[in-house]
Amino acid sequence: MNNMGLFSRSNKDKDKKDTDPNKVTIDLEKIKKDKNRYFSYNVYYESPDKKWSIHTTITIYRFGAFLEDMLSNPSVQKDWNAIKEKFGKEVDEKELLKVFKFYTFITYLLNALDTAKKAIIFNAKDSQGYNTYKEDFDGKLDKATFIGLIEKIGKYYYEEFVKKYGQNKEQKDEQPK
Repeated sequence: MNNMGLFSRSNKDKDKKDTDPNKVTIDLEKIKKDKNRYFSYNVYYESPDKKWSIHTTITIYRFGAFLEDMLSNPSVQKDWNAIKEKFGKEVDEKELLKVFKFYTFITYLLNALDTAKKAIIFNAKDSQGYNTYKEDFDGKLDKATFIGLIEKIGKYYYEEFVKKYGQNKEQKDEQPK
């Protein structure tokens, strides 16, 4: 389950007599225009038996500045011009720009998650990973043995994944379409 958002209202707010829905909308618009606000994107993974879960949060500080700065990147500007030319006749340009910004935003989120994945893998092979193994898993191996074993297990899993994926891809290619 993925959950994305910056703003929320609780059910108890509905019961308040002094809550003016117009004021909430005005406050929300004021917050959206604040270039220094932050935006958090939450990703949840829950085990199938619901006994545990992992919560990851990506926070973009100065979100308004981030949105403006995104389009100043020459590569993104070139992409925007191509998208505008290709799809500009289908939709209002302002709305197309919003969709393009959202798509680019999602790309940045994926890059952030990929960078985090690489950092986790890197850290698993250094002192931080070894300390986690020792402290949280009651590990008894010395550091060199631990790191060597982590690398061997990673290589084995990667090779098995490639074999499995390759077989599945070949089987899909052989199926009649």
